[in-house]
Amino acid sequence: MKNTAVLIYDSFCNFEFSALLELLGFGGREITVFAKSMAPVRSEEGLRVLPAATVSELCLDEYDSLVLTGAADIRPAIEDAEIIAFVRKFEGKKIAAISVAPLLLLRAGLLNGKPFMAGVNREDILEEGFSQDELRLMKGWDDALREPVPDGYIRSGEILTSVSYNFVRWALEFGRMLGIEVSPKTFGL
Repeated sequence: MKNTAVLIYDSFCNFEFSALLELLGFGGREITVFAKSMAPVRSEEGLRVLPAATVSELCLDEYDSLVLTGAADIRPAIEDAEIIAFVRKFEGKKIAAISVAPLLLLRAGLLNGKPFMAGVNREDILEEGFSQDELRLMKGWDDALREPVPDGYIRSGEILTSVSYNFVRWALEFGRMLGIEVSPKTFGL
């Protein structure tokens, strides 16, 4: 069995992937927490996490999947060429991104022509250099509130995206993608 890489960055959102990390543990999957450096990374909730490896230390053959959580301010990660290069290496592998993290996939070119959800509104990220064409298939925060996605996530091939309030449904689906079946009742659904 291969491992799952988890990428964290300053102000990452812990709750958005907490259920998924628990589910991966149920499935006996090993995870490796990656970051830009080995310095402690502070979550938006104030939790300090020590990464196990830096993005430059990735041995891609050991991993079949990647998890990306949202952040209070994901801009520094989106603008970091080394982080985007790390994300891009997972092309063709299973990827779960929630909240604003799909913007990392978009910047890495992994969402071109694919529908996805993101916990941000289109007009708020046009200023970040994303084009209307790149955002054409995005279901943003307000879109998801007005017209909820019945499953709570969008799966485009091997990429799974969602918004924060669907974090349990997103986790359960990514578990299924990895061959881990857990009753939704385990997480209160």
